[in-house]
Amino acid sequence: MVYEDPWLAGGHNGLSNAEDPLAPQDPYPRVAELRATMRELGVSESVPIVMAGGVWRLDEWANWLDNPELGQVVFQFGTRPLLTQESPIPQAWKERLLHLNEGDILLHKFSPTGFYSSAIRNPYLRALETRSERQIAFSTTATGDHQFALDVGVGSKRFFVTGGDLLHAREWHGAGFTGALKTPDNTLVFVTPAERATIRKDQADCMGCLSHCGFSAWKDTDSNSTGRLADPRSFCIQKTLQDIVHGGDPEQNLAFAGHSAYRFSSDPYYSNGFIPTVKQLVDRILTGA
Repeated sequence: MVYEDPWLAGGHNGLSNAEDPLAPQDPYPRVAELRATMRELGVSESVPIVMAGGVWRLDEWANWLDNPELGQVVFQFGTRPLLTQESPIPQAWKERLLHLNEGDILLHKFSPTGFYSSAIRNPYLRALETRSERQIAFSTTATGDHQFALDVGVGSKRFFVTGGDLLHAREWHGAGFTGALKTPDNTLVFVTPAERATIRKDQADCMGCLSHCGFSAWKDTDSNSTGRLADPRSFCIQKTLQDIVHGGDPEQNLAFAGHSAYRFSSDPYYSNGFIPTVKQLVDRILTGA
C-alpha cells in the first residue's frame, strides 16, 4: 500500500478537491489512519505501507521505524535518484537540480490531466502563472456589473466586462498581450501574438495522448470531444515532456521534481557538483543520511 504525500511528491499526485493545496498536512496521522483501516479490513500486517513524497534521508523518519501504530513501513526515494550518473534525464536537467532554492518547486494545476502536479518553478511555469493572472470574466450581453464592451484583444466580437477589468485589459494590451483567448470558464486570458500562435498550433497538433485532455478538448469517446473549449491556461504535456526528455531546455519545459529537490544545493553530499552512481546513493541512504 503506497501513501504518496500529495503536498511533497513530485510529478502528478493524489491531491483531492477536498484538500487545500496551500495547507499541507502531516503524513504521520494520515498513515496511522491508513494502517488502522487496513487492520479493520483484515489486511495482513505483513503488507507494508510505502511512504512516498518528501523522503530525503532515513534518519529523519526514525520515529516511523519499529512503530507498532504504523506497522511495517518502507520508504520510496523518488527525487534523489534523479541526480545519479545512471539517471536518464538530460545533463542540463541534472545541473538545474543542483542549484534549486527552497520554494523553487511549484504545486500547480495547469496540467491538462486535471490533476495537481509538482515541478520546478521555472520560466515555463511562471509564464503559465502570469497567463492565468491576466484573466477576466465576461458575459455576452450587458448584465449585472458587466456593462462595459471590451474594446481590446477580441476584434469585432462582443464581450462585456466590469469597468475595472476593462482597465486591466487595456493595460495588458498596451504591454503587448494583444490577444484574448476564451477559457471553458467564461473568462478571457490575454497573451502575446507569439503565445497565441504557439497555443493554437499545439492544440491543432494534438496526438490524442490523453483519454481526456483539458488543453485540446480531445476525449477518447465516439465523438472524440470533451464538449468543452480547449483551455489556453494549460499546455500540451506530450510536447513538453518529449522535449525535456530529449535534451530540451529545463527552463522552458515542464521539469517534474519533488518539493525536497532544493536540498541538493544544501546537502554536503552533493557539494562541488558531485553526482553519485546509483550504488553510491543507495550506500549513502543506508547510512541514514
